[in-house]
Amino acid sequence: MSSFHDIIGQNDIIEYLNGAISNGQVAHAYMFDGEKGTGKKMLARIFAQTLLCEKHGTDPCGECHSCKMAESGNNPDIITVIHEKPNVISVQEIRDQVVNDVQIKPYGNDRKVYIISDAHLMNVQAQNALLKTLEEPPSYAVIILLCDNKAMMLSTLISRSIVLSMRAVKNELILDYLKDKYQIPEHKAYLASAFAQGNLGKAVVLASSEEFTELWDKVHEILIRISEMDEVKIAAAAKEAAAWKDQKNDLLDLMLMWYRDVLMIKAGGDAEQLIYGEDQREIERQADNYSYEALNKIILMIQQTARRIDSNVNFELAMELLFLEMKGT
Repeated sequence: MSSFHDIIGQNDIIEYLNGAISNGQVAHAYMFDGEKGTGKKMLARIFAQTLLCEKHGTDPCGECHSCKMAESGNNPDIITVIHEKPNVISVQEIRDQVVNDVQIKPYGNDRKVYIISDAHLMNVQAQNALLKTLEEPPSYAVIILLCDNKAMMLSTLISRSIVLSMRAVKNELILDYLKDKYQIPEHKAYLASAFAQGNLGKAVVLASSEEFTELWDKVHEILIRISEMDEVKIAAAAKEAAAWKDQKNDLLDLMLMWYRDVLMIKAGGDAEQLIYGEDQREIERQADNYSYEALNKIILMIQQTARRIDSNVNFELAMELLFLEMKGT
């Protein structure tokens, strides 16, 4: 069974929750705020299991009846709200699964915990319905709201909740986690951890993704060869890049990080800080060949290309223009 010790990089939040449990000051409503992949669901699940654990510690014991039921997903006092439509949680769903259900006392525990994933998808009516419950909650009720962006939540709902914001996880923690838990090779783990920008869940997905590896291999080839490619080869590369349209953000971000590495080395930065550490020699070579002006221009061009593509400009044409400009810089 997972415990708080399995959650990486959120020590402040864990310490706060443990303190609330130890001091008997558990609130009726918590809001875990942070982008997808930051561990909100895992944190909520472990918190709920701990609250219902029969040993009343600061971690689920994994041995009592309540913990075993929770681990199998069958604890009736842990309710995970589900919604039919992918982009909205309706008022009826909140009424049926929370507002009405919360009036029923726990089946076998001291508390009854509700976990609302994607809480930011609740429409205004649903949030208002939930607010009424939070104004006068039963003594045994704990409601955990998981939201990607608390700005989409009513201010009155926020004020009734303990808001805990998930932090970006340090790259070295993500790197160690990928290598130790998933046996990801160091170079691949390093790229995934840097690219994920503190999002542990995203790093795990990227490090395990064959698509991402294939994309990087293609991008890497272009970045290495762009200076020697003629117009025919650039057009062919742009045509091939059309197959990556669904990964356009990753594609451009990979290129952007490369040239930021080059710029950093040109400015005398520490090679230990390179995202693409395995390509240090090539990055140093390009740093010698490019001027500061040229590198800043390339970075600006990549950013402009992202905006052009978002404006529905032809993807293949946009990439060809970018490659030509990179070649001509």
